[in-house]
Amino acid sequence: MKQLLTKALLLSMIMLLVIAPVSLAKSYKFGHDSLYMGDEWMKVTDKAIHLYAEEQGWEVITQNAHFKVEDQVKQLRYFVENGVDGIIWSPVDAKATVNVAEYCKEHGVPTVTYNTDVDTDAVAINIRFGAKEAATILANEVVDYLKETNGKVEGVVVSLQGDAANDSDRERAVGYKEVFSQYEGINFVEYYTKSDAAAAQRNAFNAIQQYGRPVAIVSQNTLNARGGVKALERADMLVPREEEGHVFVASIGAAPGYIDLMDEGYVDRGLVQPNLFYGPLAMHFLKVIIEEGEDALPEVGETITAEDLKITGGTYDGVTPWSTQVWAPAKVEENYGHKWLKVQGMLVTPDNMHDPTIWGNTAKEWLK
Repeated sequence: MKQLLTKALLLSMIMLLVIAPVSLAKSYKFGHDSLYMGDEWMKVTDKAIHLYAEEQGWEVITQNAHFKVEDQVKQLRYFVENGVDGIIWSPVDAKATVNVAEYCKEHGVPTVTYNTDVDTDAVAINIRFGAKEAATILANEVVDYLKETNGKVEGVVVSLQGDAANDSDRERAVGYKEVFSQYEGINFVEYYTKSDAAAAQRNAFNAIQQYGRPVAIVSQNTLNARGGVKALERADMLVPREEEGHVFVASIGAAPGYIDLMDEGYVDRGLVQPNLFYGPLAMHFLKVIIEEGEDALPEVGETITAEDLKITGGTYDGVTPWSTQVWAPAKVEENYGHKWLKVQGMLVTPDNMHDPTIWGNTAKEWLK
C-alpha cells in the first residue's frame, strides 16, 4: 500500500510538472485591423499573424478597414469594447486616426502599428521598413544597370507612384527622385496613380508617346509596375531581359504575378517588406508591454539583431515563414513621438526570385 501511495505521489508530481508550463502560459486575445484585404500582400500578412498566434496559444480577431478611416475607428473601438489585450494595426491615415489611437491607450489597450503609422505618442512602437531607403536601393540598381549596359546614366525614367497624401507613398517617391535627380542625363517623369494599374498603364503609355522609349520604369508597388509593363506591351516595346531595347523595371514589392514577369524576363528587381514577420513582431512587443510595461521595449538608438530577438515557428503548406530572420538587424528610431523598429527589406532579383520565404512565393502556396 505504501508503495502504491508513493507511486501515485510521484505520478501526480510528474503530471504537475508536465501540465504546469501549459497552465501558466498566458492566453491573449489580440485585435488585428488590416489597412485593407484587397491583395495577396495583406492576406498573407494576416495569415502569418493567425498562424503565429495559434502556435503561442493566442486568439486573433481580424477586421478589414477597407482604406476607410471611419471603418477603422469603429473597428478599433469594437476591439476595445470586446476586451482585447492589445491591437495590431496598419493606420489608414496618419492624422485622421490619432483620436482612436489615443482612445485605445486611455482605455488601457496597447497598440502596435505596422506597414503604416499614426502621428501620436499613444502608439507604443511601429514596425516597418524604410520606404525611402527601399526606393533608393532600387534606383541605384537602375543606375548600376545603365552604367553596365549603356556606359552612361541617361534616358527617360518613368516613375509610377501611389498616393501623394500617404506618408509611405511620398517617401518612396522621394527616394527615387533623389537618386535620379543627381544625373543630368536622366529625364525623370513622375506620376501619382493612387496605385491603380489602369491609371499607371495610361500614364506610362502617355509618357512613352511624349518622350519615347524609356530606359527604366520604377514604381511604388507591383500594381503600378504591371501597369507600366502593359504600357510597354501596348507600345510594342516589351523586350525580355538581355535583349536590345529591354526596359529595366524595378518595383517595391514582389507579388506572385510580378515574380512570374521576372521569371519571363520582363521585370528586373523587386524589394519586399518582411511582412510575414510584422504580425509576430507586433505580438511579441504587445506581450512585452502587457507583462513588463512600455519601459521594457528597446530604446531609441538600439540595434536589434536576430540574436536579441528570434521569431520561430512551424512549416505551413511547404513554407517555413520564419526560418530566416530577414527583418534583422533593425535599428530603433523615433517617428511621430514613438518608437519605430526600422526593419530590413529584401532585394528580389532573378537569382533569388524563387525563394519560398519571399511573400509572393508564399502567397502562391497559402492562397491556392
